[in-house]
Amino acid sequence: MAAATDDRGRGGPPALSVVIPTFNNEAVLRECLDGWERFGGNDLEVVVVEDGCRDGTAAFLAQRAATPWGTRHLRWIHQDDAHELRCTNAGMAIATGHLVMAWQDDMFLRAGWLVPELCATFAAYPDLGLWSLSRGLNCLPVEDPIDTWEDLIDWRRLQSTIGPGPGNWFRLQEVDIVIRPWIVRRACLDRVGLLDEAFRPTEWDEADLAYRIRQAGWRVATCGYERLGGYYHLGSTTIGARPSAKYLAGVLRNGRLFHERWDATIAREHGRRRRTWMRRATMAGWGATVARIARAAAGSLRTSEQVADTAR
Repeated sequence: MAAATDDRGRGGPPALSVVIPTFNNEAVLRECLDGWERFGGNDLEVVVVEDGCRDGTAAFLAQRAATPWGTRHLRWIHQDDAHELRCTNAGMAIATGHLVMAWQDDMFLRAGWLVPELCATFAAYPDLGLWSLSRGLNCLPVEDPIDTWEDLIDWRRLQSTIGPGPGNWFRLQEVDIVIRPWIVRRACLDRVGLLDEAFRPTEWDEADLAYRIRQAGWRVATCGYERLGGYYHLGSTTIGARPSAKYLAGVLRNGRLFHERWDATIAREHGRRRRTWMRRATMAGWGATVARIARAAAGSLRTSEQVADTAR
């Protein structure tokens, strides 16, 4: 669990630190780390935050950290039932990379082209501070009160997007806020701070971070890298499919806090023109994009044919 140092052979800080909180999810975490070992490359550190696990996670991490790959690329620390926000902060606090990624243990890296593209894109666009690898959200002003958690996700108030097609296969789209997984410049965190623990245990913390980063002068974006085949998200394996009433009450409290802080900014800025950035993909990344477009087109064609057959 010792901090990473230059004697790991990098000659300096890594390009990317990946922060992964985990709780009682050993089997899924194994597959998660397998993906980073296979596809993550050499200019990388993975920081796992073990949150008081009562399964075999701690023993597994100790064993994995002693492997050749683990010695060079894996760090892990222990927390005592701190939950996702505080665990993410703990990992980001010790991360040494120029870029820091918030990842989950049920997300599996699937392509070696993804990390080089992320690094190249940040290098090409200094105004880009934070971006989501799944989809982003845009906030709109709504005068109606927020009485339930469903009011927080009212389409009039919060709209999900990966940008308009077909250009969203090839470019990043500016948005207001992000969802996991997301990647941020270390310089942004140094300027505005980590996730605000007023939003603990989780939810709306990354939305607040996005607005603070935007307020500091950077832009926030999204690109659908899961659709592009860069990674696969298994889905939550530690939280039930139907959140508890207590959990939803926390979501409502945090959502109200976010809107208390930022509704004036939302009203002032929601109508601005949104920027796009061309992806800085490798040849492998562009090749994978073409294959995914072809697959999507074939799927659309099959669906159209099935609809036509049904109508006959």
